[in-house]
Amino acid sequence: MKNFTLLLIILSINLSFSSIVNSQQMTDSSKTYIHSEKVSFKSQFFQKMAGIFGVKKIIEKNIRKNKLNQEPVKIPKSIQKNFEIDETNKKGRQIWTLKPKENVSEKVILYLHGGAYYYNISKYNWSFAETIINNTNATIVIPNYPLAPAATCYQVFEYVTEIYNELIEKYSSKNIILLGESAGGGLALGFAMSLQEENKPQPEQLILLAPWLDVTMSNPDILAVDENDKILGIKGLQLAGAGYAGQVELDDYKVSPIYGDLTGLPKVSIFVGTHDILCADVRKLKSKAKESNFSLNYFEYPKMFHIWILLQNLKEAKFAISQITSLINN
Repeated sequence: MKNFTLLLIILSINLSFSSIVNSQQMTDSSKTYIHSEKVSFKSQFFQKMAGIFGVKKIIEKNIRKNKLNQEPVKIPKSIQKNFEIDETNKKGRQIWTLKPKENVSEKVILYLHGGAYYYNISKYNWSFAETIINNTNATIVIPNYPLAPAATCYQVFEYVTEIYNELIEKYSSKNIILLGESAGGGLALGFAMSLQEENKPQPEQLILLAPWLDVTMSNPDILAVDENDKILGIKGLQLAGAGYAGQVELDDYKVSPIYGDLTGLPKVSIFVGTHDILCADVRKLKSKAKESNFSLNYFEYPKMFHIWILLQNLKEAKFAISQITSLINN
């Protein structure tokens, strides 16, 4: 029982196109996809158990009392066995570069993990990265970026900037993809906005999985989703967002990219479930993109919870990962 509770906590924070049924073109380069298949029993069961165990309150309590897993989980043996691993160190924190032992593609993915800026890499992040490499033969760079409350967005942006600068010196920016989930998705979008502001080369594309776009959690539409979200809570995320922002205003694009400028950014693809309170701001970004004629691919999974994609035994996760694979492989 205790292990299942821990599993729920970890998942909640870190957590081919031929069969698309309800997709429609927004512009020549934007696509909206609404998943039409019935929600799986496993997905329904997970959400039911999350509600029974009170995951929302547990997360809020852990953030408030700073009872957090801030050490990265050890790299699984399967990754150690099947891939080449290069571990470097920057400012006392690891950077892992994983790639296939042969037939390596030109694609390089900078993967920014989730965790409300407080939790570190979990085994589910490693497993997801492993699947993406197997599907694409891409190289994946995973930084152990600084975490709140010891670090704020200033330190995180500085750390990610140094890594990105090294990548564009070694690889063409046209082959670099920013992939972020949850808090890492918000970080990826905010970071791309900072690149545009500083007139630096953009990556080829951004892939954002249930991104956290506004740490203020002030969108009134969130309240309509909150009842169905059995994992994330408004108060817990507001606490985490304030800790990550530090002295930065909460509506600064670096911590809340929903308020930033989309002009000049590369193609963005977003995946989200409708039982995720972050869905409200993702929809808001979708509307903002449409109004400004910005290219954005939008993938919505009705009644799916926060970062379900990391639960790879779910049929919804398998389908979404096939879509992510297609985006990476063009």
